[in-house]
Amino acid sequence: MWSSIQRRVALGVGSTVQRGRSRLLPAALAVSGATAGFCSCEPLELVQIGDGWEWRAKKHSRPSEPEGTVTGNAPVPPANDMRPIVMSKPATVVDTPGITIKEFFGNVATGESTVSFAMATVHRADEAAFQAPQFSEYVVVNSGTLELLTVNANGASVDKTTVEAGKGVFLPAGLPVKWTWPGPCSYTVVCMPAFSPSTSGNEANAASDTVVDRKSREALAAMHLASNPTSPHQPPPMKHKQHAPGITPLVVSPVAVVEAPGITISEHIGNVACNEPLLSVARSVVKGPSQEAWQAPGFDEYVICTKGAIRFLYGDGRSEEIVAGQGIFLPKNLRVKWVWPEATNYTVLCVPAFTPALCGREAEESATVAKDSQSMARLESLHQKPPISA
Repeated sequence: MWSSIQRRVALGVGSTVQRGRSRLLPAALAVSGATAGFCSCEPLELVQIGDGWEWRAKKHSRPSEPEGTVTGNAPVPPANDMRPIVMSKPATVVDTPGITIKEFFGNVATGESTVSFAMATVHRADEAAFQAPQFSEYVVVNSGTLELLTVNANGASVDKTTVEAGKGVFLPAGLPVKWTWPGPCSYTVVCMPAFSPSTSGNEANAASDTVVDRKSREALAAMHLASNPTSPHQPPPMKHKQHAPGITPLVVSPVAVVEAPGITISEHIGNVACNEPLLSVARSVVKGPSQEAWQAPGFDEYVICTKGAIRFLYGDGRSEEIVAGQGIFLPKNLRVKWVWPEATNYTVLCVPAFTPALCGREAEESATVAKDSQSMARLESLHQKPPISA
């Protein structure tokens, strides 16, 4: 499977092939350092280079903001106060007759420039214009069907990639693509760097752009301007480098990485599902009241609860709780214990991608712990397998 994506991604700028698999290297992960929003990656800003715009590292990260102030809908904690950050209400960034998009983490919701994490609901058969974003997109289709149109190698016709419910798909930055939906659909989307109208590469004047109208695009641009006044209000002309015709999105089948008595976890994007080390996206189903062992992961976690509730214990007896429709950010190295008071479903984004070596899980096994030793042993064995190949 990966021999084809190696050939395709190798055509694009900023991509490499390592250990027999492709790695797209977004600017967001170039250097570790101070944060913008939450992620432990280096913060970014749009900088005009000639007559185009490029993502560049910020020299300073929000120097005028005092500790503990609110950015978007979520507070930014002081550097010495490591704690979870609850997103009690996502930002509805697009709401049209055709589609509703709720951003839980990103430029509008939390001031996060390195990654955005959103859920979209398509209400009817619809389509968008061609676009070639300057960010990579990782999508998981939750219901319905997503169809992606890309330019054929002959430059005259189009190829259609169909993504059914339960599948994931990777779209590298700079890939010209047209999104279409044959009927109602819902999906989860991660953009890296975070989504911005200025880097979406959308053909805004295209007559076929029916899912998001001009008024909604202008409102979206205004939201981004309000969240970051230094960004350009109107999407500037971009001369981003696009991939050559013939490249198609990579469809990924989920892998059940955890099948335990209390919990099932399916990885849609990540080290096991598609050899992606930069981030992982997984969906979890907790079968009833249970809990996880204490852990202090070496990655940032962004969590969206879609059913039930999750309580997070941390620090000296402190806790936070989210319910369906809410999200939470867990900074890396935070010692935390997950507790599920009821049957619960949630989606989790890990940056960098989850591995057993980074999860920092403490030895703990009892009747109430969702994962048993057998399921953990299987999880470790999946991560020890050689990279996926054709």
